[in-house]
Amino acid sequence: MKVKKFFDKRLGVELSQLGFGAMRLPTLENGKIDRVHAEKMVDMAYKAGVNYFDTAQPYHGGESQEFLGEVLAKYPRESYYFANKLPTWAVTDKAKMVEIFEKQLTDSRMDYFDFYMIHGLGEDRYDLVDRHGIYTYLLEQKKAGRIKFLGFSYHGNYETFKRLFDNYKWDFAMIQYNYVDNIMLGTQKYYDIMVEHDVPCMVMGPIRGKFLATPPEDAVAEMQKFDGGKTTASAWALRWCMDKKNITVALSGMSDITQVEQNIRTFAESPQNLTPAEADMLARARDIMLAIKTIPCTYCGYCMPCPKGVDIPRLFEVYNQYKLFPNEFRAGIGYGKLVRDKKGDDHCNQCGICSPKCPQKILIHECFAPMKEELEPLRQKFIASV
Repeated sequence: MKVKKFFDKRLGVELSQLGFGAMRLPTLENGKIDRVHAEKMVDMAYKAGVNYFDTAQPYHGGESQEFLGEVLAKYPRESYYFANKLPTWAVTDKAKMVEIFEKQLTDSRMDYFDFYMIHGLGEDRYDLVDRHGIYTYLLEQKKAGRIKFLGFSYHGNYETFKRLFDNYKWDFAMIQYNYVDNIMLGTQKYYDIMVEHDVPCMVMGPIRGKFLATPPEDAVAEMQKFDGGKTTASAWALRWCMDKKNITVALSGMSDITQVEQNIRTFAESPQNLTPAEADMLARARDIMLAIKTIPCTYCGYCMPCPKGVDIPRLFEVYNQYKLFPNEFRAGIGYGKLVRDKKGDDHCNQCGICSPKCPQKILIHECFAPMKEELEPLRQKFIASV
């Protein structure tokens, strides 16, 4: 079973529409990547025709780029495309930028990057494109053949996104785009700008950090009513992306080999385009989800670590799962374990360090009080079970 590949005339390369994201690899109890399991995942994807592999310096504390480069080294270099990103927030001067870039090449065991991005641009980081000569330096690396395609990943407002295209030339860009965020975060406008400038779109979060893999029961009912449950919720989310002509790669951050198998099947067997009836069904499912007030967290972990030890992504996950699937016992136990392990919001001192780091612009520290009002009674109710 092989995933579909398409030749992008603008880039001059053939890419698998399914990209392998190395942000959420399986881990051991000590937090390190489970290399045995993760290597099997990479091997399975590669053998199924996946040829776009994406990492970044912050992923798994720097271990991701090193691991991915090590595993891919056993395959011919010309048989895959390797994507990495410059952590702009770590660049203090040009010397530091050069040091980071060179170390990324070394850690990844690469002589060049196929796709290289300025990481996480937004309105608060727009000036970083030119600060310390970042854009100029990366263009020089591209001219030298050490970067094949230069782009950026983005978390920010529409006005700044448009400025990036009005003032700079890019080979591609990566945005968060799925059938919920195109409405909830307004990312349809971002996609349209890329179409207008004829720039290939790489998508992160097509399943929205597993949110769209486990939608609320009413949304699932819409999907099951449509085709008897033959298509999984994850597959519907990915198929929505496959339907968009300017999406070159949909990047999935897979965490276990079952997810790899399922995604390969979706990109190998599913029709390229949605029918009008399928699109209408997904719109109904989306409207059901948008009517439920959750915290728009994708569990990316950019807000971490918390200086007080609060496990922010896990707290939001417990809360959101409770709002979407009202299981009092599961929510009470999940929240109780966080409090027991001193990772709960009761340790938050409202320092606010986390909020500026959030790509979704969530005022994290302001969410805890109302969230606690709902979850603490459930913890008390089931405290004996924790």
